[in-house]
Amino acid sequence: MNVSDVLDAREREALYSGANSAIWYSHHFANHHAPTAAREEDYVATLVTDGVPFLADRWTELLQPKGITVRVSGVFCHGHPQVSFGKPPRQVELADLLVVHQHTSPKGSVARAILLQAKMSTDATHNLSSDDSQLFLFSEWPKFEFVTGGLRRGWRDLEEVGEGSRYALIFSGSAYPESISWPDQCPWAESKAMKNLSGDRSLAKLLGDLILGEDGREFEPETGAGEWSRTIRELLEVTGARTYKRGNINRGDTSRLSGEPPISGFLLMSDGRDSGQVWPVRHGDSLVEKMFGKALISSVGGDNSRPLAPNEESPEEGGISSLIIETVGGYD
Repeated sequence: MNVSDVLDAREREALYSGANSAIWYSHHFANHHAPTAAREEDYVATLVTDGVPFLADRWTELLQPKGITVRVSGVFCHGHPQVSFGKPPRQVELADLLVVHQHTSPKGSVARAILLQAKMSTDATHNLSSDDSQLFLFSEWPKFEFVTGGLRRGWRDLEEVGEGSRYALIFSGSAYPESISWPDQCPWAESKAMKNLSGDRSLAKLLGDLILGEDGREFEPETGAGEWSRTIRELLEVTGARTYKRGNINRGDTSRLSGEPPISGFLLMSDGRDSGQVWPVRHGDSLVEKMFGKALISSVGGDNSRPLAPNEESPEEGGISSLIIETVGGYD
């Protein structure tokens, strides 16, 4: 049983609506808690934390009666991992956000992922320079190697053609849905990698279609067969070992080891508020439990999150902001 198998047209729209509500909630949270103006990384941070329990609640309400259980987890990191490519070498972040969905049924698991690079915008457009290094990476996907973040060194060729990578445009500043004309009146929109970015579809639709198996690029989380699968798996493994904090919105206050300056990040996970459900998947089958292990910080409704203690952190920089959505269906 897949998610798309059990939803009619109206329920598919409810899936998108739930994602849109969670995105708006996280967007308002960032604007409300930033002392001056919220920055790009603040919106990413609140999306993968404050948006997590809200998204889990809305999707649980929709999917639980269909026999599908939902768990949403988010982790925030910033500035890593960095990659190098080209001659002369260019160095940029791989992406601002990794979104992953895994659906598990008695027949096995299928997983999809997408890398997002965020840009601020007021009108759902953003013009990049013709020599923008990030644009070159996302449009051409040359061979590259990781230079920070604790990932395996050596050249990689993802053979990526846009199926697993997009730009995300984020509405800059405060607004209400009725005051913006973005797709689905959502404050996040997606764009293909091109010089003149244009948000032609909402992030809410992207998330919904990812869950429906209609967007994102498949990867194999077990064996990591192929460079794309190996890279996504490694990103999750490294991220699972490192979480940090986001000071601009007063989130967390745990410094790194060895007297280094505080780094942004935290981890949150939710099965939906008051769902009363036991996660119906065999031990070890959960993508989050497998990759994050004892680093997990459980939260239902977002009230029990906490930063990792210093002795739970790695002193090495690494990780990527991630939104990880797991669904399970078809079990008795």
